[in-house]
Amino acid sequence: MKKLLIIGFAIFLVACSGGRQQCLDEIREKEKIVMKSYEDTPDKKTSESLRQDYLKFADDYPEDSLSPNFLHKAAEIALAIDMPNEAVAHVDTLCRRYPDYTFLPDAIFFKGFIQESHLKDNAAARKTYEDFLKRFPKNELASQVTFSLENLGKSPDDLVEEFMNRTQQADSLLSDTNSLK
Repeated sequence: MKKLLIIGFAIFLVACSGGRQQCLDEIREKEKIVMKSYEDTPDKKTSESLRQDYLKFADDYPEDSLSPNFLHKAAEIALAIDMPNEAVAHVDTLCRRYPDYTFLPDAIFFKGFIQESHLKDNAAARKTYEDFLKRFPKNELASQVTFSLENLGKSPDDLVEEFMNRTQQADSLLSDTNSLK
């Protein structure tokens, strides 16, 4: 089995050295395998191989319009296969190389989410969320980022308790209004 993987990887390297289209063909084939595997049990080896292909393509063809999207996808796959630090690093690369990428706000929000939820680094998440709001105050995700920032570090129990307290306050205001009638 190991020999087959090594041979497959060697074939891929030779194919990618053949040009952009061959690299894209390999990526598309692996994407099909990975997407199908997520219906059952994720195929971690193929996912990691696809992540590496995305990164290689972005490095080999930095001016290609697909490169920023592939970096974004590499970050998503990294998180899916439990590599949150790599996911954050890929978003950082994306921000540095492609500051005009259409989905940069989504990627930065994703980075904050990873820092908060997976890395448990609230200080880094706060910085990322604040950076998002400075750069994209009118973006459609700004309200979600604000909510995340306001609730950073709170446990689900804390959030439920706050919600219950607000609901009780609203109920008491309603009963005060009713007693005035």
